[in-house]
Amino acid sequence: MTSPKSDHIPFQVVLASASPRRLELLRQIGIEPGEIIAPDIDETVLTRELPRQHALRLASEKLACIQREAFVIAADTVVAAGTRILPKPARLLKPKNI
Repeated sequence: MTSPKSDHIPFQVVLASASPRRLELLRQIGIEPGEIIAPDIDETVLTRELPRQHALRLASEKLACIQREAFVIAADTVVAAGTRILPKPARLLKPKNI
């Protein structure tokens, strides 16, 4: 008895990130995104937002920005000390107005 042949539905992989490290990690596991889109979202930490909530919210907002019929990979990295979210290194290097 033969099983019915299923049609292969191709899909494009979209990386919703400008992170070179995230792209490198995907390539290490054999995933080459067909498109890389860096959504412009506000990454300000909300009042009383915990690190996990913050990362999930940012990833969800990045995903919502991608208007494609595709498999979208959206993520965010948060560094924290306990419940305190630490600033990203790029933000630490920005010049301050005196």
